[in-house]
Amino acid sequence: MSMFIILPAIFASLLGASGCVKKTESASRPMFAPKPLEACLVISIDLSGSFSQDFGERAYPMVLGLIESFGEQTIGGDCKIVLSQMSGHAQVVLFEGSPEELRHRFKSPEAMAAFLKDSSVPNQSPVYIATRKTIDYVNTMPDVTEKTRTLTVLLSDLVESETDQPTKSKEGYRMLESLTRYREHGGNLALYYVAQDEVWRWKEIIERAGFEPGQFVINNDLTSRPELPEFY
Repeated sequence: MSMFIILPAIFASLLGASGCVKKTESASRPMFAPKPLEACLVISIDLSGSFSQDFGERAYPMVLGLIESFGEQTIGGDCKIVLSQMSGHAQVVLFEGSPEELRHRFKSPEAMAAFLKDSSVPNQSPVYIATRKTIDYVNTMPDVTEKTRTLTVLLSDLVESETDQPTKSKEGYRMLESLTRYREHGGNLALYYVAQDEVWRWKEIIERAGFEPGQFVINNDLTSRPELPEFY
């Protein structure tokens, strides 16, 4: 039985607007801002390396678990889901819409996997650039405010593919600035499948951005019922 069968019941009462994003890496602020969202779930998936081979078996169940947990906590509220990817493709943010729109857009695990793979360049993993672009997009979403419960999830080993150290350092600090602004607006982070050698680095990055315990989760496991930050 497809795991998508569970989504109609979970998200039947959720409302939202929008759909697949246009080819842009930032949301523009309109003159008259829309009603603030109650919650926003952002999932950034690394489609380089192993994830590009077996997304359906390993990462997809976790994506469903995240969406399910998100839905259970936001029944009756206006919310959105944003999907982005962390490979070498120039387009990072791929989808913005309500959970209901996500269900209609991707009717099976295979459909979502095909969409993500078609939008990726799996031989690269510019983690710092992709993370920054995703976070910058959320920071400029006009309906995400300090009152919005915002969670950004990174599904990646978080191993940066850039080998030039000055470039790597420059992009790392740019990402850190974006994460700091995101945290200042109340954003939360959850990092899963982080390579063991990268856990210490990302803990330092998160701490430098000002995140407090309870505002982030970081581990190197994949599970269909993932641990979420305490604000949920």
